[in-house]
Amino acid sequence: MVRHFLSPVVTKAVAGLVVGCALSMLPARASAQDPAPAPAPAPASSGALGQGFGEQGQIVISADASAHFDKFNGGGWIFEIRPAADYFIMPSVTLGAVVGFGIDSDENKGVLLGGRAGYSFNVNENLSLWGRAGISYNRVSSPGLANMTVTNSATVVNLSLPIMYQVVPHLFAALSPYYNLNFSGGDSVGFASIIGGWF
Repeated sequence: MVRHFLSPVVTKAVAGLVVGCALSMLPARASAQDPAPAPAPAPASSGALGQGFGEQGQIVISADASAHFDKFNGGGWIFEIRPAADYFIMPSVTLGAVVGFGIDSDENKGVLLGGRAGYSFNVNENLSLWGRAGISYNRVSSPGLANMTVTNSATVVNLSLPIMYQVVPHLFAALSPYYNLNFSGGDSVGFASIIGGWF
């Protein structure tokens, strides 16, 4: 009789244990099948250094313009403009060409053709330095006696370090100290303003 009394109790206990285990495993299995939550988005960047200036394959179009008074030997004013194009052959390294035209108060007129190489360094999001070294050929025509024109030419080594401010992406303004070493004599040093863009 004890056997018949214990059998229903054991049966119910075993059944309850099986059902309880099954119920406790359902949430675990369901949660295991749920996809993993998406990672939190990375915080937005405040902007690339130099607005991205200096990447390989970029082309830079710029113009150096200077207007100043030269008091050497009683001279007057000089105006010069130098459009240029540079190409980033690898990150931060440029090769370029420049042409120029100038005129002064004494009716001297000059043209310039040159090549140059450079290296850019982005200081922060908006500020960059762009060291450049090149060589140029200058030809100057001056009025002479009896309506004749006198022509002089010179080969010059050009060194400059534009301090560039990225006004908006792909547009910059710069102030550039420069030194020009003239093999014929008459070296020059000063500052030039530069505006330009890149793409």
